[in-house]
Amino acid sequence: MRALVTGAAGFAGRHLCAALVRGGHEVTAAGLPGPHGPPDGAAWVELDVTDVGACRAALAAARPDWVFHLAGYAHVGRAETEPDECLRINFGGTRALLAACLREAPRTRLLLASSSEVYGRVPPDAPALEEDRPLRPSTVYAVSKAAAEMACQHAAARGLDVVVLRAFNHVGPGQSDDFVAAAFARQLARIEAGLQEPVLSVGNLAAVRDLSDVRDVAAAYIRAAEAGRPGETYNVTSGSPVAVQAILDELRALSRRPVRVEQDPARLRPVDVPVIHGSGEKLARDTGARIVLDLRRTLGDVLDYWRASEAAAKLRR
Repeated sequence: MRALVTGAAGFAGRHLCAALVRGGHEVTAAGLPGPHGPPDGAAWVELDVTDVGACRAALAAARPDWVFHLAGYAHVGRAETEPDECLRINFGGTRALLAACLREAPRTRLLLASSSEVYGRVPPDAPALEEDRPLRPSTVYAVSKAAAEMACQHAAARGLDVVVLRAFNHVGPGQSDDFVAAAFARQLARIEAGLQEPVLSVGNLAAVRDLSDVRDVAAAYIRAAEAGRPGETYNVTSGSPVAVQAILDELRALSRRPVRVEQDPARLRPVDVPVIHGSGEKLARDTGARIVLDLRRTLGDVLDYWRASEAAAKLRR
């Protein structure tokens, strides 16, 4: 199959492109220039998804069977101070790409990478979230993703084959240290390399997140492209809630040096969802995709990634 991946230079995008290439698919990786390029075997096209003309040109050139729309403004905390930019990219970019698909590739299947953030705040004792739960977005980022989902339903009503994928938190090697597991791992790697005092700065350790390995999420996206039902929404999750404190404890156990932990008020979000826990049963039932989290393996890979990255940075100094 021919696949176009937007946001291909981003964290999940790079892993998705690599998985598609390994699966023998013809991949066009689309995105803005960044520190990471697409994997070997993927063609590259520079693309600003808010530019409908550029989207149309990319689609006309790639002639995709599948469009994976991963491009977007991804930082939940920063979106609170840059709401217009977040909405412009996440909602406006989705609208532009959908309009381009309806014009240039009306028979393609578009898969939107949405977010569990759209569910908003739920009681700590609530059962695992299913896809029919009402959306109550409580952050600007969540609002932008909920709006993108509505844009997809609008396009679906006009005949486009759309599948919405509500990804819960995913981690893995290559993630920016804007995100909690990578932030801890990078600090530990710097401490091990002698680049930082043995003090680990943390934010809210009480939050609970439903974690998946990004490589398993990429595989689930592909299964959704192959077997998901048109117009449906799927949670992409391991169903394994993990407290941020447990992530910290696991990484400290993997560290080669003891550290002291200090809370940094700058790392606390002004709006935070304390607990998020989802069910992946619908995705498993329709596509066979089932994510099983091996937290120690995943966090070990994250820490090894940052060890290599910080060692390389140290050599360049």
